Amino acid sequence: MLYKTTKKFIATVLLTLAMFFCGCSFAPKQVGPKPTHQWAYAPDSVVIHPLSRIRVTETEHATIIVHISLHDGDGFACRGVGILNVKATTPSGEFLGEEDINLQDAGINRQHFDQVTRTYRVKFDALSKDVKRAQVQASFKGIGDELLISKTSTLINHNQGD
Repeated sequence: MLYKTTKKFIATVLLTLAMFFCGCSFAPKQVGPKPTHQWAYAPDSVVIHPLSRIRVTETEHATIIVHISLHDGDGFACRGVGILNVKATTPSGEFLGEEDINLQDAGINRQHFDQVTRTYRVKFDALSKDVKRAQVQASFKGIGDELLISKTSTLINHNQGD
């Protein structure tokens, strides 16, 4: 009886080892992502998202909140690595604010990226509450890529009764 049990045990161990070594030898070699200068899903366009708005705060100042969406070649929202520039002016050209954001820094990239809307969020604070309209435009320069520029979008302060 002991002889049969030992024989079954040895057969089971040998079969398990054979399956293990055969399975490992037929697995495809994993080498990781192919190093390339062109990332397949890199940003291809920049869009000012419709969530962008002018808001009057409790301190009676206006805040411009700009949501910028980067889209890949398939039109899907994506993140980017590079420099994001956002400018805000009045329709007459009066300067309201400008910000350059270094999206190459992972911490800054995460800080500005809104996971729910899949947009980068930029705020221009402490503006006059009398700002009725603002024109915003964004540009993105990826590493080794051409400059991408959004269309200019006009935001309206709905607290002014327009």
